[in-house]
Amino acid sequence: MTWSVTSAQENPQSLPDSLAADTASAPRVSWYASVTTEMPWNISDGRVGWANYIEAGAEIGLWKGGSLNMDAIATYEYHNPVLGDLQWFSNITIGANKAFRLMQFELSQQLGDKGLVSLGLHNNDLDCFNSPYTSLFTNSSHTSFPTLAYNFPVATAPVAALALHLEYQPIEKLTIKETLYNGMADDRLDHQFRFCPKGDGVVNITSIQYSDQERYTYSLGAGLSNSSMENEDTGKPEKPFQYALWLLAEQELCTIGKSGLGLMLQGSIAPKESSYCSHYWGAGLVCNRLGNMEAQVGLAVNRVLMSDGRETDIELTTTLPVCEYLSLQPALHCINTNGTYKMAALIRASFEIGN
Repeated sequence: MTWSVTSAQENPQSLPDSLAADTASAPRVSWYASVTTEMPWNISDGRVGWANYIEAGAEIGLWKGGSLNMDAIATYEYHNPVLGDLQWFSNITIGANKAFRLMQFELSQQLGDKGLVSLGLHNNDLDCFNSPYTSLFTNSSHTSFPTLAYNFPVATAPVAALALHLEYQPIEKLTIKETLYNGMADDRLDHQFRFCPKGDGVVNITSIQYSDQERYTYSLGAGLSNSSMENEDTGKPEKPFQYALWLLAEQELCTIGKSGLGLMLQGSIAPKESSYCSHYWGAGLVCNRLGNMEAQVGLAVNRVLMSDGRETDIELTTTLPVCEYLSLQPALHCINTNGTYKMAALIRASFEIGN
């Protein structure tokens, strides 16, 4: 599962000129911090919970084109999760409470205006799973393909792994990304900074994206892994080969004034015989730039096929900016898990600052 609430904060590594600091000037420092709190509600039986997600990060310019990138999170939940859905209808529901998890600590070097290389502790959320339309919705599967998140330990929040990350932009708007991770992602400091392919295996994530970040985004990707897993029958560790493929398309269909109506389509597959989650698809409509505060409204449906069941989730949500730093987001979910219908909702408040 993953989180992408601070979607307004672009990944600084993906900006071609973000690391081009002048060596003659003082080191450039950019930072951001966000606090997200929400109340999830199981409408079917009345259960109510509370979830909180805090994130802070910084990019420190060290030399021309070089920087140190850091990011950390803290989480707290109470009486949550409130619903036993397979996908988790809230993408900030990530398990045990913990005051500090390091998500990123890596050195990056810009290679001219077309390339980037990074080495260190890395998290994959912003690289592949944080597109303009998918980041609107609260269901976890819209922002992290479950064929990846459920089948092998990919480094999505709340865990990270030591990695070599490469980006190449051969032409404008086209970006190729390649990341090689240690095969076991973790949220414990004494386990994160290790590269042990013999014992842990490796995870490789490749994506090709063509996007202008507002009107359209097209993405194709693949995940490959031979991460160490425990055999349920023998109890011994094994390193089976695993893969997953995904496709994402977001396209603005029309505009009325400054507002736009867009279509989102996404899908992913993994081998059924060796995967907990073998198929996923999602589709939605998104209205952007509504009113003076440029609110968003989205309606989406997604479906997963897992070894122990199937689930379909229909979500209606909207983001309502209150001011430059604060926004509110209500969401309503109708979920069918193995033939049983349940209703759930949440109200989320997100506060974000930075330079």
